[in-house]
Amino acid sequence: MHDNQSAGPFDGLRRFLGGVAFVARAFESSVVVFLHEPGSFGERYLGLQAGAALLLIFFWPVMCEPHHDATPMLIYAGAYCLACVVIRARLQLRRKRGLPQPHTRYSGCPGLLRRFRRMDEVKAKQIVEPFLTFAVGGVMLEFSPPLGGYLMIAAAGLLISNGLAAEYERRRVSDMHDAYLEQRGVAERFRDMRGD
Repeated sequence: MHDNQSAGPFDGLRRFLGGVAFVARAFESSVVVFLHEPGSFGERYLGLQAGAALLLIFFWPVMCEPHHDATPMLIYAGAYCLACVVIRARLQLRRKRGLPQPHTRYSGCPGLLRRFRRMDEVKAKQIVEPFLTFAVGGVMLEFSPPLGGYLMIAAAGLLISNGLAAEYERRRVSDMHDAYLEQRGVAERFRDMRGD
């Protein structure tokens, strides 16, 4: 029998934040398939969040005013599906050729890096891509308010998702640094104990 009182006081908050992170990743994946090189994605990047992104794209016009044409969103959904198929095909080709595999959840290399070689990948993902997506969304508001609004919200998803990824990496590096210092201290005590 499951005991609800054994759950920690922050479990509800963690679930909520996990849901927000999942939705942000879904918005992110619906945009990065167009912004990143198709052959650079990790094998497991387009997982559950890719399906959630497709649902978001399809149901987004329902949340908009009824008199707006949903056709641009449906075209976007088709382009998104096509981009996902191309990414999957490139992943299979890379595996078949025995080429090096990136991290399985890698979101791909930004296409902007090809044009701006001096740009840092982290800056491109955390600053330039969200700004660019927001700007394109702002321009699209004039022609298709549902698509423009979607892209502007997707820019926020990019910001949140990339910020969470950067924080996760920072914590992992900090943990590795702490483990290194602890192991070095243990090794010094071991040498002292042996009289080395």
